[in-house]
Amino acid sequence: MTVDEFLATDDALCSFSGSYNTIFIRLSDPTANVAAITEAVELDPTIAAKTLKVANSSLYGFPEPIDTLHRAVSIIGLQQMRQIVMSTVVIEHFRGVPVIGVDMESFWRHSLAVGVLSRSIARFRREANIERLYLYGIMHDLGRLLMFLHLSSRTEELINIRERERMLLFEAETEFLGFDHATIGAELMEHWNMSPAQVEATRFHHAPRDAQAFPVETAIVHVADSIANALRLGSSGERFVPPVEAETFDRIGLEMETYEAVIGDARKQLGQMQAILLD
Repeated sequence: MTVDEFLATDDALCSFSGSYNTIFIRLSDPTANVAAITEAVELDPTIAAKTLKVANSSLYGFPEPIDTLHRAVSIIGLQQMRQIVMSTVVIEHFRGVPVIGVDMESFWRHSLAVGVLSRSIARFRREANIERLYLYGIMHDLGRLLMFLHLSSRTEELINIRERERMLLFEAETEFLGFDHATIGAELMEHWNMSPAQVEATRFHHAPRDAQAFPVETAIVHVADSIANALRLGSSGERFVPPVEAETFDRIGLEMETYEAVIGDARKQLGQMQAILLD
């Protein structure tokens, strides 16, 4: 099976429909203003309610309650709000998908953990737009969902390779299929016209040294993924902890002691974000 076949097998899953499609198109329009974004989000009550809850969460810590979407977009910022809403839409779009052998609650806990950890690392690096790293982290393993969905009962063969060879799951995927879930995920990101940085961070989140155009963003998602696996903050199917090379830490440029603060910062927000987005 080829990567294109994975994406083509269920076009409805790889595309948005109804209000989700309208929201996604509006979010992807670089000329859309605050009113246009707000109008689109209000088309779906669930997305609107969860977006407001995120805006009022400890992730932002605003002293006064934010009571309207228009105010949320105005305060948090247009670009940042785009990424918050987009991550919420993606989670809602995929949450009800029945995938054999996958604990979906654990999958999304892992995805949220990687998103929050990526955001925290970016914050400590004083990145200008930390929400984009939150989005990259949340969406980094969507390729694995598609892979498990379409392999169906053959997923057991993949797991048997991992167990027999005692290898990381993404390595077993390459042995079994000739490519891994990161490749499928990157193609999905391109299909959705996501940014080149997100495509590269998705494609190389298990091979950060291969990222040429956006090495820092890719390194951040890679390290966040490894930390989430090490702390057992949910799981997307990986049994072992992907190792992180010293070169990758060097690219990020934080002192090792800082990662304790990164983890502490992320833990403060993770439970609340899970309650908002996974309820």
